[in-house]
Amino acid sequence: MRASYSVCILPAILQLVSSHSGAETESKLLIVSLAGFRWDYLSGRAKTPNFDKIKENGVVARRGMKSAYITETLPNHFTLVTGLWVESHGMIGDTMWDPRLNETFEGRMGQNQDPRWWDVGAEPIWITNQLQKKHGRSGCMMWAGCEAPIMGMTPTRHQSLDGEVDFKTRVDILVKWFLDEYPINLGLLYFEKLEECGHKYGPDSKEVTAMIETVDRHVGYLLDQLEKSDLLESMNLIITSNHGIIATPTNFLVNLDDAITPNSYRIFISSAVAGILPNEGLEEAVYRNLTQAAMRNQTFSVYRQSEIPVQNHYKNHYRIPPILVQANESYTIIANHSAEMWREGNHGYNNSLRNMFALFMAVGPGFHKGAEVETFDNVDVYSLMCHLLGLKPVANNGSLDGLHILLEDNEKTTIVTFGTYFFVLFVIATVGGIFVVAACRQHRYLKRQRGKVRSMDGPVTYSVPSNNSGKVPLLSETDEEETFQ
Repeated sequence: MRASYSVCILPAILQLVSSHSGAETESKLLIVSLAGFRWDYLSGRAKTPNFDKIKENGVVARRGMKSAYITETLPNHFTLVTGLWVESHGMIGDTMWDPRLNETFEGRMGQNQDPRWWDVGAEPIWITNQLQKKHGRSGCMMWAGCEAPIMGMTPTRHQSLDGEVDFKTRVDILVKWFLDEYPINLGLLYFEKLEECGHKYGPDSKEVTAMIETVDRHVGYLLDQLEKSDLLESMNLIITSNHGIIATPTNFLVNLDDAITPNSYRIFISSAVAGILPNEGLEEAVYRNLTQAAMRNQTFSVYRQSEIPVQNHYKNHYRIPPILVQANESYTIIANHSAEMWREGNHGYNNSLRNMFALFMAVGPGFHKGAEVETFDNVDVYSLMCHLLGLKPVANNGSLDGLHILLEDNEKTTIVTFGTYFFVLFVIATVGGIFVVAACRQHRYLKRQRGKVRSMDGPVTYSVPSNNSGKVPLLSETDEEETFQ
């Protein structure tokens, strides 16, 4: 009977352990990138009740999140989802030259779906999620890289970038993905209108202030839809950005034509930084002329690929151009006597500049209400997301070390976990004890039975009680045998 009881209870113990472990790793995550949302846009210039609500109930980086170099959209969105510096994941710019493909990337039709550009060694979190979790499904709403097969896989759900699709529609589709018969557990959402406004009117304009309030209402809509769908309480929500932005006066120009002739090189430019590919045999002359102009003007810096500062993490990839021109803050690089690259506001500058820092805030069951950090590198966001999803991060350049303060206090979880396993160990010990006792009693019974059989032909063997009560303790150490002739 005791054996039967033990056999019945063991599956229950295993079920308890399994369900407890499953409860710890089951989670949902949504990361939203509000492009061009500078870290200090919430400093009181606009009415933002929904951002304020997230800040009050969640966590925040007080002085923003440091973007990766260079501070452009594609490099930083891919850093966020891979935990890799730009030189490691290979998406080095919004525009770039690939010498192996002998082709320029400009985001043209077909290039965003071409794995030759995107599948160059990095594993985005949507792939990690689908590989590691049995029911891991990812949904990407217009996030860079989601359209191309990487490691032979695309996200479970994805939608291409389309500026005609408004924020509410994007949210509605994402929420539906979380509620499908086979729901996603990871969502990524991109919204570009604030950055476009900053480019057109400048980050300090009234138009950007109005757009910040519009984006706040969009965030409120997102929160409402998550709550109506019973997703809000279980959802870890990260709201961040790709980079900051700064005003660029019209007279702050770096004209490369003043230093090098247009027919001596090819240029891959985003107005704040330019990759220079000199014509064959002209690299020394182009570099010398650019360096001399930089010394005269003091408005930009010039680097050979091998000279790019180590802290930029931007020189050890075959796509990095032979010469890099970096404008000083607020300056715009132009070429071919054309100022068409000039905008009222821009990014792409050195990532150590405060104006290039991005927004970061988060809320949900995985975050400790009211916790704050000063700042951190966006390369760490991947490790944070893996932690929230219960994934094992693949090789990356980031770390969770500086972000533990943002996470929900694990003391309760630790106590529950300890209590659960202590209980399991106690039950196992009890069951084991029952088996031992039963085995001893069975052993004693068999010895007596053998004694009875031998009494028919020879001397009788039996156990003498160790006390006068005639009762033998279950585990008696005085189980001596005497033989009578």
